[in-house]
Amino acid sequence: MKRIANPSRLAHALQRVTLGLAVLALVGCGSTDQPPVVDQANTIEMQREAEQAAATRAAEERARIARVEAERERQEVAAREEAARIARQQAQEEAQRETQRLEAARIAAAEQARRAAVAREQTQRARIAELEAQIEQIRASNAAVASANTKFEEAIAAAQALLDALNAEQQKYANTTAQGELLVPLEKARIAELESRKDSLKREAQALSQQ
Repeated sequence: MKRIANPSRLAHALQRVTLGLAVLALVGCGSTDQPPVVDQANTIEMQREAEQAAATRAAEERARIARVEAERERQEVAAREEAARIARQQAQEEAQRETQRLEAARIAAAEQARRAAVAREQTQRARIAELEAQIEQIRASNAAVASANTKFEEAIAAAQALLDALNAEQQKYANTTAQGELLVPLEKARIAELESRKDSLKREAQALSQQ
């Protein structure tokens, strides 16, 4: 803002003008016929009025300068307050953006952790299901082996029973009549039944052992 002239310099210039007017008045007085006392009084009055006018103008100028300075200071204060307000607003907006950024990062991290947890849970469930299937397969295999073993044992028992029956039948040939007929008839049906049972148990055991 353009500065106003210094009031003291203005007053000094006004004083110089006043003195000039006084000199002109004295010179003018020398060319008239009025008495010197009256001329001197008029000169003094004119000088006093000029000084009063100069003082009034100087006071008005000082008041104007004071108003201008006050307005300038007011504008400067208003500008500083506006700058401070803008700075506060920018700081608040920056803090809000930072809060939003942190919240978005927290939500993203939580979502990532949730997805990772879901993936781990799915992997664990798949692994558990696989292990359960393997256990069930082992159990089924063991059950099949156990059943096969049982069938083999039954087949062995049936074969032993068949062998015993065949031995018993063989001994019957030692007791015959003079015509060579057996005193005790053979139990062919029982032998056939024992042999059929032995073969059936053997087939079942072989089938179970192949599972």
